[in-house]
Amino acid sequence: MASLVDQFCPNVHDAPITAAAYDPWSGVLATADASGLVAVTREGEATPGLLFRPGVGITGALGIIRGGTMIAVGDDDGTIGVYSTQNADCYFQEARDGARGRVRAMRGVSVSPEGARVATIAVDGLLRIWDITKGEREVAWQGFGGLTVEFDQSGQRVLCLDTNGQPRLVDLMSHQGLPMDKLQTPAERATFSLDGTLVVTAGQSGIALLRVVDGVMVASFATRGGSGILNLVQCPDGTQIGAVSQRSIHVFSMPDLKPTDSSRHGAPDPSNAAVWGPAGIRVGGSDGLMHGGGSGSAGPVTVVGGFGENRIACHSDSVAVWTGNLRSHSFTVGSPLREVHLDRDGRLVVGVPERGALVVHDAADGKKIFDGGPETSGTPSVGVGGNVVAAQLASGGIRWWDLARNRAYELKWPIGMALSHGGTWLGVITPRGAIKVLDPASGKEAIPDPLPSADVPARLLSFVNRRPDLLVVDAENILAHYDLAVSVRENRPCEARDVLQFEAAPDRVWGITGGQYAALRLPESGGCTILFVDVHAQTVVSEVTGLHPGAWVDAEQGFILEPARSGALLERDMKGNERRCLRALPDGQWVCFNARGWIDASEGAAGALA
Repeated sequence: MASLVDQFCPNVHDAPITAAAYDPWSGVLATADASGLVAVTREGEATPGLLFRPGVGITGALGIIRGGTMIAVGDDDGTIGVYSTQNADCYFQEARDGARGRVRAMRGVSVSPEGARVATIAVDGLLRIWDITKGEREVAWQGFGGLTVEFDQSGQRVLCLDTNGQPRLVDLMSHQGLPMDKLQTPAERATFSLDGTLVVTAGQSGIALLRVVDGVMVASFATRGGSGILNLVQCPDGTQIGAVSQRSIHVFSMPDLKPTDSSRHGAPDPSNAAVWGPAGIRVGGSDGLMHGGGSGSAGPVTVVGGFGENRIACHSDSVAVWTGNLRSHSFTVGSPLREVHLDRDGRLVVGVPERGALVVHDAADGKKIFDGGPETSGTPSVGVGGNVVAAQLASGGIRWWDLARNRAYELKWPIGMALSHGGTWLGVITPRGAIKVLDPASGKEAIPDPLPSADVPARLLSFVNRRPDLLVVDAENILAHYDLAVSVRENRPCEARDVLQFEAAPDRVWGITGGQYAALRLPESGGCTILFVDVHAQTVVSEVTGLHPGAWVDAEQGFILEPARSGALLERDMKGNERRCLRALPDGQWVCFNARGWIDASEGAAGALA
């Protein structure tokens, strides 16, 4: 069964799009990203019907054969391959890796029209051509450069650029270059017009047209100022050509190169990936989308958090607040976050930046209301409850703030901490591994010290939501439960009840509302597993594997939250079943959906998915 994440998905790339190719004869579109993922959309498909990852990151080296049946891919490790656009079957591959491959990182690639040859240009300045049918390299010529290589319609000549940025049309039978006029300024790209009669070149300073038959320049256009030309794209009917810059698209008529239109493409941090298809000119951005105008997308979800009906999805330094099925608003915090916390009443958003101080924002409007100061940079643990925010300091000890009273407190000795969700108790671990429960309003002991079942230092703490219970994981990975109500009623120490011992070391524990279940996160290579434990029956009731390493548990409801592909926050139940998906769409739109379809969406969501 397909994942819920694959529905209503505006893109398949969660890394910057760094290559794109379009074949106007078949309607096949391909895009590739910095992670090495290749997506192929065939005519009639609304979303890519083929995804595969032939190697490492790809920078520009993507080429589709005329007719759309084959695609050539060259990667940043110097591997070149030719694959079927139907099922990614490999027709040919010459692999490189590591330092040996990076010296010939591929920048341009082309398949000859009959599918017999593949040509590449690499950063080492070599033009290489292979015989696909024999699996052998035919030539490796030095003295070439630029970012493109292309076969003519007969497959007998190849268009490339030399190290001075001058176009070269090389006959593959005689190995001789045909004469072409010299460009006034060097080019980085050269391509044939769709009818094969002209060569179009582009560099930072302008565009030029040269006749194939005699190499004479017939038109040119010089750019003035601006950010330079990143790429050239041709209208599917061959009557216009588009020059893509960092911010804009400039369209010229063919073959006279008269300017006809200019517009913003909206792609953030564009690479040289661009195509002109049935929907017009689209430019690849760092957000993993192809843009043709508009404001772009929020980008991948990097961090999630949530409590009760509220959810937080962080897109780098942008925080989106969801209440129920609605995205209420978003705001920018100024620095990418590595963790985010929300109090159970949904009033305070506590952000832990990758670098810098802890910050607190008002969840209702995104206004910054508190900065923890430079001492909170790198904090390994944060808690928020009621009006109290607490942080363990990387330099040692803990600090907490009563935001309602505008008071700050600090203790130098605790090596671990947890704040109850209502802000009434602050649990701390002493240097010897013992546990104390303090009153955040004074810093004094709130109840007699809990008694462990064995002389093993405590490592992790978590209060159970809406109950006077404390969960502790010790240095031997034993989960223990404390009923603090005993201490409150009788003013005596409560004793630990051991629940379970785990083979792996959890890095996070949550006490779920009601007190029956605890959730523990076990880090794994590239991900994590979350275990749900019945505290009273002393047994694991659910094990959810293969989760994002930043997966989080809502302590109110016990739902698992995790970042997901294409700007989404995915919500699962305690058994790992997908419940709901909250997705950011391009141009500030959003959609919330489950297996039955849309639950709610912004007014322009349908247009953003079109």
